[in-house]
Amino acid sequence: MTRGRGKPAEFIADVRSRYLDEVAAGAKLGEAAVFVGVHRNVPARHARTDATFAAALETAKARGRKARQDRTAHDESRYNHLGCRCRVCRTTATAARTGRRGSKGREAGGQVLNLGAGRESPTSFSLPSPSSQENPVAA
Repeated sequence: MTRGRGKPAEFIADVRSRYLDEVAAGAKLGEAAVFVGVHRNVPARHARTDATFAAALETAKARGRKARQDRTAHDESRYNHLGCRCRVCRTTATAARTGRRGSKGREAGGQVLNLGAGRESPTSFSLPSPSSQENPVAA
């Protein structure tokens, strides 16, 4: 009879290598765990206890991040979020910004609204002096 609930997780070498291959191909960690048939917490637990597996997992995560980035379309989002500065991403980001700037000007009627005209904001607040406050003393 075993203590605890459920069957002990089997994360043998073959399953580990398939998991690392999935992560390196760009799968998210939870998706890769489901694909190889283990709970999503099992690889993280093994990474905490096995330094070799932890190093391999970090390498696979870096390769997977690169693979996901390579599958992302070249557009404004890739320019803004992933830092891609290729000609296509720069051109689409510039066009999108220009379009948004133009639409904002048309909505406001092409006018610059000065909301603070004619008002002066005080440089400091007037606070009552301690002598001006009535402080009744209990006798």
